[in-house]
Amino acid sequence: MKLDVVDKENKKLEEFEIADSVLTVEAKDNAVHDVILAYQQNQHNGSSNTLTRAEVRGGGRKPWKQKGTGRARHGSNRSPIWKGGGVTFGPRPLKARMEVPKKQKKAAMQMVVAGKLKDGEIKIINTMDFAQPKTKDVSEMLKKMKLNGKKVLFVLEKADNAVVKSVRNIRNADIITSKNLNVYDLMVNSNILVTKKSMEEIIRRIG
Repeated sequence: MKLDVVDKENKKLEEFEIADSVLTVEAKDNAVHDVILAYQQNQHNGSSNTLTRAEVRGGGRKPWKQKGTGRARHGSNRSPIWKGGGVTFGPRPLKARMEVPKKQKKAAMQMVVAGKLKDGEIKIINTMDFAQPKTKDVSEMLKKMKLNGKKVLFVLEKADNAVVKSVRNIRNADIITSKNLNVYDLMVNSNILVTKKSMEEIIRRIG
């Protein structure tokens, strides 16, 4: 497969050849699902917490005597059935991260990249360097590529301050480096604008 490499004016500069081995990937059941599930799970900081009756302050004294009052028996006003008492089976902090084997991560990445290439959802741009941060320049570039108003993921070989500042004010646009690109980012974006060097890095990662 050959993909066009364009400039910021959407004019073809050259062709980028994708080896057949990148596109012919063995499908592995649940590989993509497991990787995405782990990614979403690990995004939670795991700080949700409620106090049990043992952790709530106070409640050491018996509210009233056991017999003779006509009221129900209670040993503590911090029981879960009391207002201000502990919580039964409430959320607790996460104790462990969800880990996925490296081979499975790589297989999932291979499958998703191959699928995106076949579906024409990856577009290669020669470079994305801007002299100064300017949202208008990026908007004009997207317009020429017929991507204006669409959800777009920019993939760069390294973080560039001018590009980051230019992209951050564009609605539905996100930016990431090829090193940090993951299966989830690819799956939730159907328009992926990748620099040539980033594409080379992605091919190396999944090769």
